[in-house]
Amino acid sequence: MEDFDFHTHNLKALPGRAIVNLPQEALLYPETFPLVEGASYSAGVHPWWINSDWQTLWKGVELWAVHPQVVALGECGLDLLHDGDWMVQEMVFLRHLILAEELHLPVTIHCVRAFDRLLRLRKTVRPQMKWTVHGFRGKPQLARQLLEAGFDLSFGARRNEDSWAITPPERRHWESDDDF
Repeated sequence: MEDFDFHTHNLKALPGRAIVNLPQEALLYPETFPLVEGASYSAGVHPWWINSDWQTLWKGVELWAVHPQVVALGECGLDLLHDGDWMVQEMVFLRHLILAEELHLPVTIHCVRAFDRLLRLRKTVRPQMKWTVHGFRGKPQLARQLLEAGFDLSFGARRNEDSWAITPPERRHWESDDDF
């Protein structure tokens, strides 16, 4: 097990030991959601949360993004297995990418069966900020393609060991992706 958890949903993670992804409630009610002193957070609209009221969640992202304890945007991205409007998913993801560049924040990316579109977006956006694919379980061929395009990769317990092995240590991260 690694010392730093790159991506977790565990609100009780020890400060300084993890980046905690803010839950949907934090985006909906930012004025009442308590942060733990010294903890680091990420804020984003998960592709599973994109529905008719995604704009309310987006307003929460914009508010949290400027908070000093928010160190990244995400978890955001593309998920072709999730029901919903693909075009809205891509548009909301693009908003995250633009905001990340404006605020100089890295992006934690959820990507399921949409790596071709993700690679195309990277070529279009040409980001200065780091983009990390979280929960990466793909084969080494895909890992190489993402690494060559400039992505970092974050791996959980169910990782492809060959992909982990070919990822340079400075470009790979460990995550629990825990919920509690």
